[in-house]
Amino acid sequence: MSAVESNSTHSCTSVRVSAPARLHLGFLDLNGSTGRKFGSLGLAVNSHSTRLTAQKSENINISAPEGNDDVCKRTESIIQTFYQTLGQHVAEENKGVEINFEQLIPEHAGFGSGTQLNLAIGTALCKLHNIESSTQEIAASLGRGARSGIGISTFDLGGFIVDGGLKPNTTVPPLLMHQSFPNDWRIVLIMDNQHQGVHGQQEKLAFTKLSPFPLENSQAICHLSLMQLLPALIEQDIDQFGAALTQIQFLIGDHFAPAQGGRYTSPLVAKLLNHAQQLGHQGIAQTSWGPTGCVFVADQIQAEKLVKDLSTYTSSTLNSKQPPTFLITQANETGAKTEVCPV
Repeated sequence: MSAVESNSTHSCTSVRVSAPARLHLGFLDLNGSTGRKFGSLGLAVNSHSTRLTAQKSENINISAPEGNDDVCKRTESIIQTFYQTLGQHVAEENKGVEINFEQLIPEHAGFGSGTQLNLAIGTALCKLHNIESSTQEIAASLGRGARSGIGISTFDLGGFIVDGGLKPNTTVPPLLMHQSFPNDWRIVLIMDNQHQGVHGQQEKLAFTKLSPFPLENSQAICHLSLMQLLPALIEQDIDQFGAALTQIQFLIGDHFAPAQGGRYTSPLVAKLLNHAQQLGHQGIAQTSWGPTGCVFVADQIQAEKLVKDLSTYTSSTLNSKQPPTFLITQANETGAKTEVCPV
């Protein structure tokens, strides 16, 4: 890990970073009795992104879209942590920075907003100060990757990611697999704007208070992943991919049900996911703690038809006062983009 000398100055005038959202599709081993715990499956998507511009300034100034005051506070905290770790040798007079957010990934919706915020800010500050650090080093210094490495690897690479979880005394999970996602495949996102996923202290308590995850279920998930999900991804078999993913999700969702109120966090999303399955769709998932649900389909035509069917079902049967948002997205294959404007 590199650091600059105390008399170093900014190496560029501004940096623009755009980081894609990610879907967390399940843990490989929540039991952990073999010496490694967690391990994750996930995918970068184009539905949302965190975009910011950072430039040198006399002081620390942060601006975000209206109604995102909490993001400004967390950004101040991230900046402070950066200058205590990677940027600890930056001279005090060079620690002024202005950060402007153009777009933000929705918070507590299952898209990895916290990790992408940290990585985008950390990357921008490293570029401003000419600090050579990897994304893994930035993540570790800012306290990300405590359970999953999906957001770290999707920031770097995009695509479909498998990480190897953590062994004792490690801070960032290793990347096991990076695979391009079939270009035709689409993901229908079902967003409940009236709910938030489990997060913060509630999330920490969930991991400590839930009963141990059965070893046989961890073994089943690993087998489903290695012998069904991943081969189907490479062979572009959407039906087998979807069937394996759904089974993995059921095992994990039922374990977390006491913490999140059921197999899925949002009752509305649960009804819509169940309806999609009744229509014959495979690949039924909740990303992370939700509440966002996902349905994986073969192409744009199927995605549009599913959205139409779900919209009709919502209006005719559910009579929801706050209808969900349906989005059709596809995989992001590039990861984060960083543009540097030199002096």
